[in-house]
Amino acid sequence: MGILSSILTFFTGGSGGKVLEKGADLADKAFHTEQEKTETDQQDLADARAMQMPTHGSWFDVLVDGLARIVRPGVTLWIIGGFIGWWPLPNTDQISDYWENTFWLILTFWFGGRAILKDLPAAIALMRGR
Repeated sequence: MGILSSILTFFTGGSGGKVLEKGADLADKAFHTEQEKTETDQQDLADARAMQMPTHGSWFDVLVDGLARIVRPGVTLWIIGGFIGWWPLPNTDQISDYWENTFWLILTFWFGGRAILKDLPAAIALMRGR
């Protein structure tokens, strides 16, 4: 280290020690040891889990969270149950265009445009034997 220090002192005018200290600090910040990586990863994991955990401060929060989670499975079960014959589905010929378009808009929002605009019509045509 003496030769490197002498060379740096020559080029920096006597402040080679400060340059070495700054270089060591920079290297320490840039390169993490395995222990530092593990500590950082564990802190990141804890932060991510804390962000995803819902806070249920009251029974109302639990109720709203439960209702928000039941919409998609409930609609899916209703449609599949209607296809199977557990209960009758509404006759689509009697539904006005306004409500039919509203229904498709909501379904597209829930399940994504590709599923509604391409996959579902193909599946219905396949079920009807076309």
